[in-house]
Amino acid sequence: MTPYYFLLPAMLVLAVIILYPVVSNLIMSVYKVKLFRGAGDEFIGMTNYAKLLGSRTFVNSIWSSVRFTVYSLPVAFVLGLGMALIFNEIKKYRPVFTGFLLVPWAIAPVVTGYMWRWLFHDTFGLVNYALLSLGIIDANIPWLAQPDTAVGAVVVANVWRFMPYITIMLLAGLQGVSTELYEAAHVDGANIFERFFHVTLPQLKHVIGVVFLFATIWMVNDFALIFIMTEGGPAKATQVVPITVYRIAFEHLRLGKGAAAALILLLFLLSMSMLFIRVLFREQRKKADAS
Repeated sequence: MTPYYFLLPAMLVLAVIILYPVVSNLIMSVYKVKLFRGAGDEFIGMTNYAKLLGSRTFVNSIWSSVRFTVYSLPVAFVLGLGMALIFNEIKKYRPVFTGFLLVPWAIAPVVTGYMWRWLFHDTFGLVNYALLSLGIIDANIPWLAQPDTAVGAVVVANVWRFMPYITIMLLAGLQGVSTELYEAAHVDGANIFERFFHVTLPQLKHVIGVVFLFATIWMVNDFALIFIMTEGGPAKATQVVPITVYRIAFEHLRLGKGAAAALILLLFLLSMSMLFIRVLFREQRKKADAS
């Protein structure tokens, strides 16, 4: 029992800060919470869930979250992988470069949102100023006032924020790849691209899986960056699920419905995480079964 005694404090903390709120949220989701009234809450069963799944606004917010993640993650991964490969070849002053690289990841999302909101400002933003100076555009573009450009703007900000995390994770994975594998591949006549696809990527497979899993969870749950930049607009083009949950619960004061929306998001992320983990450890299970 000794190992479990050591785990007990951490499990108690997790039960208080995670399990209790989740259970409370689950109970609230099947009630119509009545605020500022003398009557108690009304039990309505699965009505909140049925209304949400039949709501065009909620369904569109799910697609907005998926689109935001699908647009951001591949770009951030490719850029992060490229930076990791470059830093892996740098032997001198590598900690200095990686320290500077972590600055976007260390900045609070609220600060990042305000910074990019200013950069994409249609009148005073540096983006329009740079494009006008280079002659690429003839007039200021209202980046955050048009649906398509607003989505692109929040994706750019999100890529800038997440790329350092992906770079550091992949760089740590690259440090663990044995140089003997590269030497053997070089002796066999493999060029740089063949070494990358047949040595580097297979060795990084599990790290890439973990990166995709955590980055997907964080991006789907992202609230502060998008809310600060666009508040979910224009025309709800960037209204992702966390913003919808916020509006339902704290602007319209429908706490039961907001709790149900949050639980739907939780179930979506849990199912996606289980799928990631299943794919990630499939080969390990096969090896264990074979042995």
